[in-house]
Amino acid sequence: MAEADALPQLLQYRERRWLDHCADVLEHLLLPLAQRWNNQPQLDAVRGAVLIENRIDQQWLFTVLNTALMCPPGTQLCLITDRAVRSEAQSMLREIALPVEPWWGVAEELVPGTALNDPARFNHMLKQPQLWEALPHEKVLLIQTDALLAQPLPAFFFSYPYLGAPFLPAQQSEMFEQRGQQGQLVGFFKVDTAIHGRPNPDVYPHLHGNGGLSIRHCSVMRAICERYGSHSPAEEMEDVFFSRHISRLSEAAPLEIAQAFACESRYQPTAIGSHAGWKYWSSIELADHIDRHWKNVWSLSEANQWAQETRRQS
Repeated sequence: MAEADALPQLLQYRERRWLDHCADVLEHLLLPLAQRWNNQPQLDAVRGAVLIENRIDQQWLFTVLNTALMCPPGTQLCLITDRAVRSEAQSMLREIALPVEPWWGVAEELVPGTALNDPARFNHMLKQPQLWEALPHEKVLLIQTDALLAQPLPAFFFSYPYLGAPFLPAQQSEMFEQRGQQGQLVGFFKVDTAIHGRPNPDVYPHLHGNGGLSIRHCSVMRAICERYGSHSPAEEMEDVFFSRHISRLSEAAPLEIAQAFACESRYQPTAIGSHAGWKYWSSIELADHIDRHWKNVWSLSEANQWAQETRRQS
């Protein structure tokens, strides 16, 4: 194996661990729990959780159910797909009564010209005011299928108009063994990645705002798009765009609040959520995060079952 292949293959292994964890939690905890939701009364919607995705698979279903479980009561899933897979997505949820009936959107209808399989056009969609005007709630959580709420999300965090994981510099350094043809140890080599998230005060003025798992106020997002969207280069990522302009319309959250909410490039053991952590964390950090998630899902599932049994007996 060439030395250049060592780190990419290790990261692929960590991603498989992450996906295996999600699949296991879905099968053994989330789906049994979701069947019990069918016996519970529907809640009134007071905020949203937005998932924009056209890959309708088990990871999509995991993200839907885990987000429904971890968000505060009254959070409505706002599920946006493209036209071609909308019926498939609705069919996957047909036997599941989410705590709040979901809101459905079609990407091409919300922002004409959108193609969810094209990252550039997906990025363009998020920088258009029509999207934020169409969403049914002012306060929303935006989540992707590579993001995770590892524990219940307090409603407190929805008070911030824009909040995402910190853009903190991080560099991976991994040691690998070199072995000869007979398997004998002949040396070591270290692989250092480029520094991720080097903070540029002009681009990341508040050092946080990663969009993969983020809180948004739609009126603020819409206003930023209307005022500054025409000056945003096509290649500018939407979370960088909103991070650059958020202070012109509202007061940015303290960095400590962002660290409590989510993490990405640097592992924060107490953060509520994460985005694509396997790309940046050590195997030990990843294991800690997914273990903590499993324990929280198990605890919430047990509490739900106990509550239903109590209601039946009363």
